[in-house]
Amino acid sequence: MEKVKAVEFNNVSFGYHEKVTNLDKVSFDIYENEYICVIGQNGSGKSTLSKVLTGLLQPRNGTIKLLGQVVNKLNIKHLRDNIGIVFQNPDNQFIGLTAEDDIAFGLENRKVDPKKMRDIIWTVACMVNIEDLLTMEAVKLSGGQKQRVAIASVLAINPKIIIFDESTSMLDPKAKKELKNLMLVLKNRFNKTVISITHDMEEVTNADRVIIMNKGKLLKTGTPKEIFEDRNFLQEVALDVPFSLQLAKSLMELKLNIQPNLYVNDLVEQIWKLK
Repeated sequence: MEKVKAVEFNNVSFGYHEKVTNLDKVSFDIYENEYICVIGQNGSGKSTLSKVLTGLLQPRNGTIKLLGQVVNKLNIKHLRDNIGIVFQNPDNQFIGLTAEDDIAFGLENRKVDPKKMRDIIWTVACMVNIEDLLTMEAVKLSGGQKQRVAIASVLAINPKIIIFDESTSMLDPKAKKELKNLMLVLKNRFNKTVISITHDMEEVTNADRVIIMNKGKLLKTGTPKEIFEDRNFLQEVALDVPFSLQLAKSLMELKLNIQPNLYVNDLVEQIWKLK
């Protein structure tokens, strides 16, 4: 079956100032039901890319297609209905007094029938496991709980594409792990296209494909295995490798019969067999 393109970037350029180029002729495709991680150093253009894709910024040149339609001022509703974004700091997108109010905000703006609204709120709350938080005020929620409310607010609109812009960076380890698992659930169980802008190399191992940005340019794309097996390239662009690869390298230096592996569970299995 031929894969359907969810996002198409064709020579997209953008600059916050006339003499500055923050995105330089960027081209790539993302397919429906893919989990894509976009990585790169600070200032590489990752977050700018997400803001251009969601229509928060207008490209200087080039075209963007969303589900086959060119994104422009005439079809902005198509964009708003099919793409949602979860930001780094959940406080920046928490609007309602309670979790339930926050989820309802986007539905109210779209004039959804109040009778249907309550069912939608309950459904998305169950999807992200916040049923018991709906009546809680924002000030009483943890960072991880606020992120789940933010995700539920996006899911209530039922977009086909969800962008996570550094969404794990302000969370504690437990909440970070839960959010990364939720991204996989959104892709695998609910058939969403997930695009994650991230510095978390452990998260990158979960992706179908990786996009590497550097100084506004698309430097490389590939599967996590293809990206991380090129250690020299990663050093050139100053990117870390996942913990599992670092540990495997250390064990190999001790002359142990270990093969490099992206996944901790697989590495543990190799270590276990050494006994």
